[in-house]
Amino acid sequence: MISIVEVEVRKGDTMEVEIKKILINGDEYITVKNMSRIVNKSDQTIYHLINKGNVIRKMKCIKIEEKVLIPYSEVVEFPFTYAGHNAKENTYHFNYEGKVVNDG
Repeated sequence: MISIVEVEVRKGDTMEVEIKKILINGDEYITVKNMSRIVNKSDQTIYHLINKGNVIRKMKCIKIEEKVLIPYSEVVEFPFTYAGHNAKENTYHFNYEGKVVNDG
């Protein structure tokens, strides 16, 4: 069963982003476009993290026909990294509102 639920996510103090979550058998997914909007990265960066990953791991996703969907939990679980020689030690995560919550 697939359904779409609209959710408003506050990004920063002034901007609101409308995110459509896709429910598939009870699991929540978002599109690459919505992931990029939440974490303030480009679509191209998200596709790169899906296909190649960073020094820690690839971003999880599923593909349904031509559509790439990312588990909503990846917003907070994916370890983003800063550039540099010690990228594995310099990780950070986002919360569901798109704010950095911890630095490695």
